[in-house]
Amino acid sequence: MSAKKQKATSAKEVAGGGDSSMFDITLDQLKELMQERGKDLMEKLKESEYNGVKGILEKLKVDGNKGLDSNNEQDLEQRREAYGRNEIP
Repeated sequence: MSAKKQKATSAKEVAGGGDSSMFDITLDQLKELMQERGKDLMEKLKESEYNGVKGILEKLKVDGNKGLDSNNEQDLEQRREAYGRNEIP
């Protein structure tokens, strides 16, 4: 059994929808991308709105080689507020 206490997760933390103004992509845009598959996704990513995977990384302010800094709790919390937790409820 884990000694860590897990705090209750609110629906907003899971779903997101908070302030994403520090990023250049909204939760709705990410949801739209997640609904696409295969060739349709590749075409969508090529649109000027996204500018490919590199464009998405830039909009999310993520280093493509390093990912997110797991030690920067303030940054991680801003992302949780904007986009929700990165888990399946």
